[in-house]
Amino acid sequence: MVLAVVVVGAWFAYTQRNNLKAVYLAMTSDADTLKQKEEEQDKKREELLQQYGLTEPDVSQIEGENTTAPQTEPPASSSPQTSPSTGGTETTQTPSGQSGQDSQTQAMKAKLQSYVNQLYQVEAKYQGYLNGVVAAAKQEFAALPKEQKNSDNKMRIVRGKMGELIAQENACDAEVETILSGMQATLKQYGQSNDLVNQIRSYYEESKATWKAEKMVELYG
Repeated sequence: MVLAVVVVGAWFAYTQRNNLKAVYLAMTSDADTLKQKEEEQDKKREELLQQYGLTEPDVSQIEGENTTAPQTEPPASSSPQTSPSTGGTETTQTPSGQSGQDSQTQAMKAKLQSYVNQLYQVEAKYQGYLNGVVAAAKQEFAALPKEQKNSDNKMRIVRGKMGELIAQENACDAEVETILSGMQATLKQYGQSNDLVNQIRSYYEESKATWKAEKMVELYG
């Protein structure tokens, strides 16, 4: 695993954020431990979303959909609600103030859910890229003649992909920050605190370190 530190050292020349934690995790954890950590992080974020009435999307179902946050709020319903009874139709009037508040809440949730969907898509794309790079590096190493299968050539292969890895991570970070900025603006619009955005950003950084640590262990474990 010391080799992982050597290889990632080149990464630090370009970007230090998040990578020290990833290297530490890779040095102190095995694949099973990292997988469990990832699952725990996913569970905690899912619970956070539920606190705001949001849900973890199925990325395979939302892929390709238009996930732009809605720009207009649904009009408050002024129609009386009906409920079945043995004597006919019973009408109940909802106070206009309560109806308007409920409409505002639903509009906020719809916008936030749209941003959450986008966030999960971006993360899935980045994880897919990491998986692809690792698979390509392993395949390239496996194709070498037996006498060339050594640590120097393994590091050479990974270093050759470092530029792409850095570019993809930076692109992912930029997309995530754009999404979080949109969420922050939505929360501010509806008079809510920024706690949700801060916690999602923290979960993203923690999860990203775990993803990278898993790939280091896969390559050098």
